[in-house]
Amino acid sequence: METIPFIKLALHEVHRSLIREVKDLPPEQMNYRPALEANSINFLVWHVARTEDSVFQRISPGAIASTIWETEQWYEKFGLDASDSGTGFTASQVEAFDPEMDLLLAYCERVFVTIMEGLDQMTQANLEEVPNPDRAHITKAHMIQSILIGHGYSHLGEVRTIKGLQGMPFGR
Repeated sequence: METIPFIKLALHEVHRSLIREVKDLPPEQMNYRPALEANSINFLVWHVARTEDSVFQRISPGAIASTIWETEQWYEKFGLDASDSGTGFTASQVEAFDPEMDLLLAYCERVFVTIMEGLDQMTQANLEEVPNPDRAHITKAHMIQSILIGHGYSHLGEVRTIKGLQGMPFGR
């Protein structure tokens, strides 16, 4: 299998798995936090999509001026700031984060479709490019592997753990 189709397959699995885990959960299960400083499922799913949006904007082929979060003003729909990504959110910010399921899933889907379309434009040579000359050891392929795929799977594991703590199985 070629690299780009493999990346698309891996990202599809992260996306499909996250959606399957949450699509039928009621708000109280989406907002459950096993400890005061823990994240909710709602927050984790949004944070994965928001991070994917941000990272792919920086590494995509062609010139994407900004994230869809900004250009399509999703931040307004979520009641957040354009710069918000979830990184560094306080416990009270996580607790207050409670979007409607339809909005959350729509943003996740929009980000996923944008990334799949962008990957269709990528080449092997693009994957080997270094986006930041000050960090010459980090290629676009490395960013996709560690941030888009690795980060996504890490948070998928957290979602499944939080579901398990609530007595729910993970989706199949």
